[in-house]
Amino acid sequence: MKTLATFLVAMALGLLSAAIALVGTYDAFTSANQSVPFDHSKFLIETVASPRIVIDGGSSSMFGIVPVMIEKEFRVPVVVAADNASIPLAMKIHRIIRYARRGDILILPLEWVYYTRSEMPSDFIDKTPDEYASYYGSLPFLDRLRFVVQSVSIHNVSDAFRLYAKPSLERDHVENIGKLLKSFPYGDRKDDSRRRSSVAGLVCSDYLGSEGPIVEDMRWAARELRQLQDRRGVRVYITWPAIAGEGCYRNEDLQRDARKMFADNGIATVGDLADSAFAASHMLDTYYHVDNAAAEIRTRRLIDRLSRTPGFSEFDDHAYRSTIDQGAAAFQVLADRYPPSMK
Repeated sequence: MKTLATFLVAMALGLLSAAIALVGTYDAFTSANQSVPFDHSKFLIETVASPRIVIDGGSSSMFGIVPVMIEKEFRVPVVVAADNASIPLAMKIHRIIRYARRGDILILPLEWVYYTRSEMPSDFIDKTPDEYASYYGSLPFLDRLRFVVQSVSIHNVSDAFRLYAKPSLERDHVENIGKLLKSFPYGDRKDDSRRRSSVAGLVCSDYLGSEGPIVEDMRWAARELRQLQDRRGVRVYITWPAIAGEGCYRNEDLQRDARKMFADNGIATVGDLADSAFAASHMLDTYYHVDNAAAEIRTRRLIDRLSRTPGFSEFDDHAYRSTIDQGAAAFQVLADRYPPSMK
């Protein structure tokens, strides 16, 4: 019996050691992708100084908000740090916490799928070696351990090693950042040419996830955001994602429940569903992607709501320097460090 117990303990310790070694390996292989960001939005949240307004969420935020309008109104730099709604909520919150700075204003128009679904898409896992390395790298150790044990495959480790060993990786990232900054210097993305529906046959409310009970992941996120606000001097504001389509909201129960949840955590919610809901004629390829005309209307409404929100416009004394100027200066330093290769 004693021999069996010794064997089981040894086996458990061996498995734990293997898991820790795998985390260390994945950490090392993704380190290069974290030292030089994959794209412009991650680059901007690292380099633009506070006080600043950071907008984070899924791709609805990239398409549905015009950051330059907000910056001109409040004379505070604005960064759109959003990616897409396939990023698991816990990963997104941990990255927000990692890069938040005292004096930041955080605006979160999170997609409804974050409120009603808890998923770990395979597409996200496959991109953690490169495009989404900053999300993996923002996790605390035990969360990284859990992620690697539960989700990472040999294929993912192989991809991470291939990228780690790629001599041009940092230069490739710098080139990508430079191209994106020229087109979208605030971190957002706009493309009205994407008027090709990829949601044909899908009911809008089902696609959005705009009905159902709030999942525990979102309740955890509300508590984490409360701590970020209370302990780090970051002001957090929740608003609603820009959407376009018919039958997207059959009731407002989820919005009501979300307002109460955030209020219970001392977090302000800004605006109503109507502020960010548009007719189907404004839809691009999905219900969460609206055209530029809708984005401008939505942004004007958001500015009006924020202007009337107590305390929002109170910023510490600062010398205003635009996101474009800060981004360009920081990118020049990065480009000088990683000049193009001579072919």
